[in-house]
Amino acid sequence: MGDSIERISLTIPTHLVEDLDDAVETWEYSSRSEAFRDALRMFLSSLEFQSDLETAHCGSITTIYRHGDHSITDEMLELQHEMSDLIIATQHVHLDSHLCLETMVVNGSGEQIKQLVNSLRALDGMEQVQFTNV
Repeated sequence: MGDSIERISLTIPTHLVEDLDDAVETWEYSSRSEAFRDALRMFLSSLEFQSDLETAHCGSITTIYRHGDHSITDEMLELQHEMSDLIIATQHVHLDSHLCLETMVVNGSGEQIKQLVNSLRALDGMEQVQFTNV
């Protein structure tokens, strides 16, 4: 880590400290500080995306949906064709006989990404939609 380190103190409820300690152990972080830095990076990335929709962003949209309803597959393909200037690549994985996971790598304005995420969330059969800003 080339950055200088600054020590800060936090005051948080005991149950959050216990949850943090569980996460440190489960995810095998080297320390509470490393887990907190990781969480803070994710928080700041999300905040940056939501507060600046005019700027270009890149990242991935991960979706989980039930594929038994073929209309969702058709609707997703239609959206992907409509937003082909935004979507760089896609990957489709069958999780089991009912669930599919699809990842779209995107690069474009925050407003375009938000529009695509909201359109995906609105599809019948969609279970989860998550944008990760890089």
